[in-house]
Amino acid sequence: MKIKYLFFILFLPCFFLSQNAVAQKLSLSDISSIKPGQLTDDQIIQYWERAQEAGLSEKDVYDALEKKGVSADDIAMLKQRVSLLGLSDKTSQKKTATKSEKSADFTRAPNDTIVKPEPQKKRLPSDAQTLEVYGMNFFTQNRLSFRPNFSIATPKNYVLGPGDQVIVILTGLNETTLQPKVTGEGNILLPYAGLIYVNGFTIEQATSLIKAKMSKVYPALKSGQTQLAVNLGTTRSIHVTVNGEVVMPGNFTVSGFTTLFNILYNAGGPNENGSLRHIELIRNNKIYKTVDFYSFLQSGLQDENIRLEDQDIIHVPIYKKHVGITGEVKNPFLFELKNDETLQDLINYAGGFTALAYKGVAKVDQITDLQHEVKDVSANMFANYVPQNGDLVTIGAVTNRYTNRIFLSGSVFRPGAYELKTGYTLNQLLKDAQGLRPEAYMERGYINRTLPNLEKQIISFKPGDIIAGKNDIPLLREDSVVVLDRTLFASMQKVSVGGYVKKPVSFIYRDGLNLGDALAMAGGFADEAAQHHVEISRIINNKSDSVANQLVNTFVVDMTNEANQDLKLEPMDIINVPRLVNYRPLGNVIVKGEVAFPGNYPVQKRDETALEFLSRAGGVTPYGSIENTQIYRNGVRVNLDLSQTRKSSASDHNKMILLPGDSVYVPRVISYVEVSGAVNNPQYITFKARRFKYYINAAAGTKQNARLAGAYIQYPDGLNQPVRHFLFFRLYPIVKPGSRIVVPEKQIDGRFKIGISEIGGLATALTAIVSIIAILHK
Repeated sequence: MKIKYLFFILFLPCFFLSQNAVAQKLSLSDISSIKPGQLTDDQIIQYWERAQEAGLSEKDVYDALEKKGVSADDIAMLKQRVSLLGLSDKTSQKKTATKSEKSADFTRAPNDTIVKPEPQKKRLPSDAQTLEVYGMNFFTQNRLSFRPNFSIATPKNYVLGPGDQVIVILTGLNETTLQPKVTGEGNILLPYAGLIYVNGFTIEQATSLIKAKMSKVYPALKSGQTQLAVNLGTTRSIHVTVNGEVVMPGNFTVSGFTTLFNILYNAGGPNENGSLRHIELIRNNKIYKTVDFYSFLQSGLQDENIRLEDQDIIHVPIYKKHVGITGEVKNPFLFELKNDETLQDLINYAGGFTALAYKGVAKVDQITDLQHEVKDVSANMFANYVPQNGDLVTIGAVTNRYTNRIFLSGSVFRPGAYELKTGYTLNQLLKDAQGLRPEAYMERGYINRTLPNLEKQIISFKPGDIIAGKNDIPLLREDSVVVLDRTLFASMQKVSVGGYVKKPVSFIYRDGLNLGDALAMAGGFADEAAQHHVEISRIINNKSDSVANQLVNTFVVDMTNEANQDLKLEPMDIINVPRLVNYRPLGNVIVKGEVAFPGNYPVQKRDETALEFLSRAGGVTPYGSIENTQIYRNGVRVNLDLSQTRKSSASDHNKMILLPGDSVYVPRVISYVEVSGAVNNPQYITFKARRFKYYINAAAGTKQNARLAGAYIQYPDGLNQPVRHFLFFRLYPIVKPGSRIVVPEKQIDGRFKIGISEIGGLATALTAIVSIIAILHK
């Protein structure tokens, strides 16, 4: 099986190499001797790709074939095959495509579908492209419900048509209610009055017609004893068409109360090319009204929200002028402007300037026929300058500078910015700041000043003299006055208290601090503190220029002596309170297993042994095995033999000393031997002999995959003993009661090995492959 895989892996690449070698023989020199009808599609594609790699165009290929003597009919047939394979003009297309993947490509192969190319619009500046067209978000809001209002009173100018329900109410001397519906012929039928034609009439006009007709039946209408009211019931459905640059153009069937704004919202509003300023309502094949949607967006006016009639057409044309405005305006958008609207109108549409706007000049980025152009339009020209399509107007911000500001900081009562008045001096500034704080440093202050030539200057002064009216300094624009604080010059050296105190702490040294005060600030001594041995480390005040060996002097103070409470401390003293030597617990030792009283036992002395802990635990039970007792330290077994048969000595005593945290486990006496692993019958066998092979045979021997050389014994005291080897002999360990014999399995070697037979098969396969390659290249 391995030989088959090797032959397939080695033969397959050689087969493809031979195919490529045959294909490469198809060149410009011998294609002239082959009829195009004899070439396969793959051969033509390979030849064409080679021509592209050589930089030849389609025309160059045909010219070269013609020079080689290929007939015109064969070249024509080759052109047809190339065209059917979609390779025509691919050479030139590949070059242009690598230059710009986003450039428009209107060429198509014979199998391509014809796609209408997108119109190439004049590109706006990069900043303008990021602006959203003003008003378009009105049509994309999910929470907006822009439906007709059916609860309003009947409009007098509503035009009746087929399908409308008319409610005729008579009150007074005659009382009745009629609800006729306008028929397809435009009539309503009233009892005793007959047919009345109301199609195309408003509600007000229809009321007059109905009253005139019903006066013959109800004479009280003429005398006023009976009153007539005509209202509209359920309205008819009308058909409206929306076309042009809208998101969802088409025919809509809507209620007769639907207005132009309703249907425009249902159609998704204008698309990115649609106009919001010149929406045309076409009625009876004439432009009935041109609607400017900005009047609604800017002012909320609905005077142009016309009620639609049957067969109305709403046409949204392409916008004529888009101008962007950004910067310090309240609503930066891409606005649509009419031809006569100015820059001031654009600023008004954007909500006006922000508080930080610089209103003196507007920057206009304008697109010319060849490149961009920047124009500065001053404020007095805003009402006269007419922007062009694609312009981007930027309103800048005022500079972050002050004309009359000075700044005061530091140790004064009212720091902050102050107005620079005429003849303003430093003395007046400090008085306006309510004077200096008590902690002000009276010997030094300074003024940071920037001169008109932008050079930096610092001026020092004495705050005490300035307050007294001496050496006053005139202030200039943007001066920064700093009054220093005396805390900056105060020593911040500390004293530290550590060791066995309740709250180890470090605090700033103050004059008059003594040792008792420092210990009190640390919460006093802990219970195990050695109060008679408090150590103080003090830095030696050595001001010599030579390098000294000793830098710190340490001395011990007995705090049980009350006289030492008043010992004066110095800056940077370190106080350490040590622990009493013998006032502490030593820890616990865990004793468990076959003892009378298992549990945790405190360590009584530093040299307490394991046998002593077993004695404190009541000794080993009759079922415990003292020779197999196991001791663990930090989870690791300690090889310690507690057998009573050994002769005790001083060294044995030291080895049996336990440490806090140790554990002692006395196992139960077990008279069985466990055999596990790769044996035919793993089991527990009664201990009868000390020979290893006896128990292997008792478990029915080892399995085929057993690795007897790696077997080992786990003794009940925790030790392991492996099978050892000497020359060609195996030395098996002795077996004890309670032992466990483990026979591991052989591990499968996953490495790929080749034997002599595999090498012979591989040589045969290589010989066959070389022969095939030689035959193909002849």
